[in-house]
Amino acid sequence: MSIEHTFIGWCRDEEENHDKVWGIIKLNGGAWDGNYVTYWGRRGKKLQTKIYKDVGYWEMENLADKKTGKGYKKIEKSQLDKVYPEFQQDLEKTAFWAMFKV
Repeated sequence: MSIEHTFIGWCRDEEENHDKVWGIIKLNGGAWDGNYVTYWGRRGKKLQTKIYKDVGYWEMENLADKKTGKGYKKIEKSQLDKVYPEFQQDLEKTAFWAMFKV
């Protein structure tokens, strides 16, 4: 299964004890439009998901922009692997089940 990350955000605030991830993956569809899943959760906790069926790429980009406005920093997959080593395994489980909901 191929997972296409379109956004990975990390929010860490030691004063407020935040250490969270939020992101978007593209499940299938055309080059821009298709089915997406957003995922979020505290590091080390179960990830939550929401499915977006037949939506445009720009709609998902707007969601990502809102998260960066709330303090999430866009990071690359390699950076996330360093701060949350179990993330890929958790995400693959999430994406796998999300594909069956579409």
